[in-house]
Amino acid sequence: MPYSPLGENCHLTGQQTFIARGVLGIATAAISVFAVSNGWLRRLPSTRFDRLASSAFLFSRLGLYFVVFLAAHIAPRGDVPSYYLPEAASVLHGLLPYRDFYSSYAPLHPYLDAIPASLWHSPLSIILFAILAESLLLPLWFRFGRRFLTEAELRSGAILYVTSAVSLQFVTIDGQDTVMIAVLLTLSLLLLTVRREVLSGISVGASIAAIKFLPVLFVPAFFFVIPRRWRWALGFLLPIAAVYGVAIGIHLPILEPVYKEGSIRSAGNLPYLIETLCGISLPSSLWDGLLIAAFVIIVSVAVHTARSATPATRLRILAFSIAAITLALLLFSKKSWPPYLMLGLFPICLLIDETSRLHISLFAVLNVFAVLEHSYWATFLHQLSSLELHQGLSSLQSNCFVLLALQITILGCYGWLLTLSLRQIGGAPQYSRQAYDSKSDMVAIEV
Repeated sequence: MPYSPLGENCHLTGQQTFIARGVLGIATAAISVFAVSNGWLRRLPSTRFDRLASSAFLFSRLGLYFVVFLAAHIAPRGDVPSYYLPEAASVLHGLLPYRDFYSSYAPLHPYLDAIPASLWHSPLSIILFAILAESLLLPLWFRFGRRFLTEAELRSGAILYVTSAVSLQFVTIDGQDTVMIAVLLTLSLLLLTVRREVLSGISVGASIAAIKFLPVLFVPAFFFVIPRRWRWALGFLLPIAAVYGVAIGIHLPILEPVYKEGSIRSAGNLPYLIETLCGISLPSSLWDGLLIAAFVIIVSVAVHTARSATPATRLRILAFSIAAITLALLLFSKKSWPPYLMLGLFPICLLIDETSRLHISLFAVLNVFAVLEHSYWATFLHQLSSLELHQGLSSLQSNCFVLLALQITILGCYGWLLTLSLRQIGGAPQYSRQAYDSKSDMVAIEV
């Protein structure tokens, strides 16, 4: 099937794609630095700012989508044409995931993609679906963010998100549906503000049943921070039991993705860097244990801070726990890649101090390197293993040193942001009081 109804598609080479990513990353980084420092945006009434930010999001995403795919006729690349669309086509023909075709995603994932594919059988329909899902994020955060964030935090976070190359590349261009997990996690937080713990749990459980198993990483933070945790757990288990129960009942091998992909390794994480520098391949169990230890530390800090905390403080703890867990996954998992940033990109944006040029500059660097690192690894080094990269460095191959520099920079940024998120979790009570004072000031100003 043709990808675009408007003409012949242009297939970019790997090098052309890398250059295009670099142009997008640098251009949006420059816009981001200017926008987050703009005093006019900080002085706007909250209602007007929210509308402007939401409009800018839709205009930029739909505009880039139109220019790239419908005007320039550039063919989509990556997971959408290679996996999402074929799996959607399979279920539309009555086939079942895991049994009739292999899938590394959740049981409902092919059926979710089948919704737009049934209306327009093209990768572009699935990408557009992801864009529309992401468009819900800002309104959700504006709806409840001011309960536990200062006005300055919320606005700078929104500006950094709208101008993020990570969002533009991985969702608008690549169509990664990881962003749907972020939407459901955010919806879960919103539901907690109105004491709908069961529905909040259902939202998180639905992300595991419909997208990927990754959201299970956030479950301990929700469970141990929420006061009425058992009601939340009941809601969480409902979609899990329903979907996976049916899959087991019809004898689908739901653990097949775990068996096939459990040992996969990739670049862009600490295990890869350490093995590259040491020239040895360490057991997967060691890296899995390190990742689990990182998660335990994050949840422990969150639980300790949540003791006797107010509802607003607990929301703040949960929001920054999502950021911390996302960053720990990227940093310590032996199989991680920059699109996983979309799991907690908005709370990660909230970590940036809009008054600090260093913070703003480092975050801009992260956005540029995040959209380049895996592309460089795949295009110029053909997905070298850590040991192969070690050999390349030993033989003084320039491409290998470029990848090493990319790895060190992006991991340094992950580590820096993870430190900031842990500080935010630990200092949540103090920041929540600041948010309350900020909210009172904004009400007084607008009245």
